[in-house]
Amino acid sequence: MLSIFINVIKALHISFEKGNIYKLLVVGLISLIICSSAYYYFESPVNPDLGVGDAFWWGFVTSTTVGYGDYFPVTLAGRIIATILMLIGISAFGFITAAVASIFVENRLKKGMGLVDVKIKDHIVVIGWNNKSKTIVHELAQDDRALEIVVIDERERLDLDYPNAYFVHGDPTKDETLRKANVQFANTVIVVADEKLVSEGMEDAKTVLICLAVDKLNTRIHLIAEVLNEENVSHFDRANVDDIIISNQMSSRIMVRSALYKNVSHALKELLTSTYGNELYECGVRDEDVGLTFKDLVCKYIEQFDAVILGIANGEIMVNPDKDRVVQKEDIIIYIAKDRMKGSHAGV
Repeated sequence: MLSIFINVIKALHISFEKGNIYKLLVVGLISLIICSSAYYYFESPVNPDLGVGDAFWWGFVTSTTVGYGDYFPVTLAGRIIATILMLIGISAFGFITAAVASIFVENRLKKGMGLVDVKIKDHIVVIGWNNKSKTIVHELAQDDRALEIVVIDERERLDLDYPNAYFVHGDPTKDETLRKANVQFANTVIVVADEKLVSEGMEDAKTVLICLAVDKLNTRIHLIAEVLNEENVSHFDRANVDDIIISNQMSSRIMVRSALYKNVSHALKELLTSTYGNELYECGVRDEDVGLTFKDLVCKYIEQFDAVILGIANGEIMVNPDKDRVVQKEDIIIYIAKDRMKGSHAGV
């Protein structure tokens, strides 16, 4: 909160300097002193109760055009002074109001144009913007409203309808752009294939370059990349990509399951969207569950949490492992439930 306040003060200072507001404030202060003094000089003879402090109070109230009416000029000279002070006050406060408003308008424009550096940490970065990216950002924002998301793309402007989503404009293969998105402190990066490229086969090449640039800045990050051509998987392995998603292969296999088993695709849609039904989650093993068999763990999760365990991750993913497998402390439980269990999280 303190850092936000400091940033606002800095922005006001810069805006005031650019608009010569400081000079205007000095002129306004001098005018207030002169006019208040002149008001006291002309009005005090006809108003014995008027003090010097009262005159300055009248001057400030008049310059802001508030006009409480507790003091008012009765002489011609006093009214002329009041008129001058009101004109000066309207001009000065109008410029100040415009300067403050311009800060917020400028920040809004910069945010939409992706020109603001991101300072958040442990966020998810989505690189590339298309229909797939829209779905990814929507699902992430719906799944966890506290999760902060940054989108990187080369388009000139992008307005995101989520309070926890930010846009960074630039070439994602360059360190400068990735640093603006604070990739070095991000938790996860998702790279979506750029299907706008004219040259066939260049989509995966650009994605690999982006992954290499990300891995250079943050070797601990969880890196996910979309691959269009399965033959290029080895290149992504060398770029230290954690999850390689072969999009055409995934969609083809879902269609095959749907053709063979009519209801499978509907179940997959429910599990893969956060807008309705049950979802896929993961969580670490509780201390009291260490040593249980997989069968016992499944029964416990159903009875206590109304959740179905799909598998266990421990170096490798084991979907529906042997029922007698003993649960270990390092295991990650992958489960299906209507809501995330307490202590469960999107990434481990």
